[in-house]
Amino acid sequence: MLVLPIKTRVITETDDILSVLLDGLEKCEYELANHDILGIAETPLGTTEGRVMKLSNVEVSEEARRLSEQYTLIPEVAELILREADEILGGIPHVLLTIKENTLMANAGVDKSNVPMGHASLLPKDPRASAERIRDEVKKRTELDIGVIIIDSRTQPLRMGTVGMALAVAGFRPVMDDRGREDLFGNIMRITRRAVADNLASACTAVMGETDESVPAALIRGAPVEFVNQSFSSSEMWIPPSECMYMAIFEQWRKGK
Repeated sequence: MLVLPIKTRVITETDDILSVLLDGLEKCEYELANHDILGIAETPLGTTEGRVMKLSNVEVSEEARRLSEQYTLIPEVAELILREADEILGGIPHVLLTIKENTLMANAGVDKSNVPMGHASLLPKDPRASAERIRDEVKKRTELDIGVIIIDSRTQPLRMGTVGMALAVAGFRPVMDDRGREDLFGNIMRITRRAVADNLASACTAVMGETDESVPAALIRGAPVEFVNQSFSSSEMWIPPSECMYMAIFEQWRKGK
């Protein structure tokens, strides 16, 4: 499997992201092929979808001011987190642990990196629709059948650093179910499912970087996935809190306090 960085110019709110990426592919001397996968970072995508907010235009509520004082946040950022999060579980200085669309994430995806000073980016409004649109547009322009992943970064419990996470997928199945299969020694797998899209998102993040690389996307070739003419949102990569080791134990701890 190959994972190739797609370097581009800085993407602005007036750009068509696919045009910029196709231009970047050409300048990198890469050529798209059937069953390639485009991994696209959420911030440049959101930039082209009007999801970058000027902080001076954000009206701050009393609840946001309370959160900003408690967790050392910029008040306007705290307000955006309040608006974007489905639930706020707690936090540490500068970061709130939130649930958004059944996914644990920091600050509900509100981010001040890779946007102009005095601004913050929000996650794309509908990552699944974005993935579908880009995949359909690639087919229209090139007649190629590819996959698309919309990528965010996240932290893992008790692990240093960020890894990739798939917000949405179009063109291939994001999770492979190994339950019922045998391992090398004949043991039956009972709970194992492989987060294929998240693993590919992490591979993309490794070559894209998080700072000034100007690599908003990556080309994946030869991925071991099942290509399908479907798209998937994060809800289809979700398990209920009662089945999640971290959340189930966290809930037990909260109730026992």
